[in-house]
Amino acid sequence: MAEISFNRELFDVCPTGMLAIDSEVCIRWMNPALEAMLDLSGDELIGKDKNTLPESLHALFDETDMLHLSLNGEGERWLQREVREVVDGENAQLRLHFYQDISQLILAQRETDQLRRQVQDLTITDELTGMANRRATIQAISAQVTRSRRYGNLLTLGAMRLSHPDQDGEALPDTSILVLTQYLRERLRWADVIGRYEDQLFLLVMPETAIEDGENLLQQIANECRGGALPDLGENPVPELRIGVSEWSKGDDSQRLITRTIESIEA
Repeated sequence: MAEISFNRELFDVCPTGMLAIDSEVCIRWMNPALEAMLDLSGDELIGKDKNTLPESLHALFDETDMLHLSLNGEGERWLQREVREVVDGENAQLRLHFYQDISQLILAQRETDQLRRQVQDLTITDELTGMANRRATIQAISAQVTRSRRYGNLLTLGAMRLSHPDQDGEALPDTSILVLTQYLRERLRWADVIGRYEDQLFLLVMPETAIEDGENLLQQIANECRGGALPDLGENPVPELRIGVSEWSKGDDSQRLITRTIESIEA
């Protein structure tokens, strides 16, 4: 195989990893920076192609922006790649791959994402309304289901889906949601739990409540909201409310009760 004809000394001291692939998709050259990134010597790669290299190194021949390698079973490596076409001193077409090792950046981002998820898991209040978030709502329902299962107490779960009155599918302004949830907090008992299950879906946990009483209460609240009970909305739209209710019965777990309650909105 003919030697590559370009200023190798210049590229040998370059801190950016470099790899030259010829028109036959064979590795012709690599610089020391890339050898260090891959923890492999040039002798192990130069003159090789996909057919003669382990599958774990086949990504070297791709031209994607990101290269993800598992090296010698000793961890993962992420390299950012750019590719340029050049002609060497003997008019041979080459594709030069330039690499930056971003493994530490990727690992740091993964750790940050993991910490963020852990914080979210520990958070029990909805950021906008201050009410129970989805996780806390499910926990509250599960606790009441356990109590009803043990003692046979009444338990009604209500659902209230909010929507924009004028634009189907349009998200409500935060102010509309906030004013309504403040009103719900005032109208319900201290023992009841209101939780934001989805962006515009709220669940209302009503222990010691028959389904008829729960349905009547939610219907009253919906009528009051339509009738002007939310003056603090100002110019913001009054949410359109659709309600559903279901009561716990033997054999129900929390998820079954939640699903049946949400489905009752459309019934």
